[in-house]
Amino acid sequence: MKYDFFKNKLQNNPSIIANALFLIALVLIGKVDPMAIVFAYVFETIIIGLVHVVKLFYIIRNNKPGKRESKVGNFLLIPFFIIHYGIFVAIQSIFLYTAFAINDDRFSTSLSFSNFVEIFHLEGFKLVALSILATHVASLYFSFLKTKKYENQNLGAYMIKPYLRIFMQQFLAIIPFLFLFFTNAVGLTAAILLIIMRTILDYYLTTIAKDSKKIKALAIRIMDQNKPEELPKIEATLKVFFEE
Repeated sequence: MKYDFFKNKLQNNPSIIANALFLIALVLIGKVDPMAIVFAYVFETIIIGLVHVVKLFYIIRNNKPGKRESKVGNFLLIPFFIIHYGIFVAIQSIFLYTAFAINDDRFSTSLSFSNFVEIFHLEGFKLVALSILATHVASLYFSFLKTKKYENQNLGAYMIKPYLRIFMQQFLAIIPFLFLFFTNAVGLTAAILLIIMRTILDYYLTTIAKDSKKIKALAIRIMDQNKPEELPKIEATLKVFFEE
């Protein structure tokens, strides 16, 4: 019974598990610098933003604007998202980069262009970044475009959807940072731990999104008890937040 339970769970999230195993294998055989894993996950925040812009475009194009809204006004939300999300990611990324650069002689804390070149040439960085990019592009096509998931979507919920995942992902980057206090380097253990924790996060969020009972239970906790009519809207918004 337990075996079947875990088997079904793994089958529902094959891309997440496959990508994690691929990254762990690369680290174990020495094809990837542990720091490349950290910076690749930081780079992933940019990929998520770009993919999300595509999703917003399809949602706006294929859904009628709500009351007091217009197509033009909704499309103008896309550059607003790009600017706001860009600032959000830049601040977090600069903080993380500076924190790691302090204890790594390969980088300076000046944020000069040469440092970005150095990151790009870290062993395995391009391979890891491409695998992450491929995963997101595949998910965009098969889970969003091909299924026409953009139809009848809540634009407001999708506007703020990436922030929860990005905040939690950047928070996980603290894990390898803690290793710097003891070893002065982000080693193999820290990189693998980051991959595992990140995979658990993705797995947990997508599992919640597919569990209507958990979504409803959480929505009831959030809902104003004097406004039960808001429950369906809260459930729909939470599902958007948690899904891949």
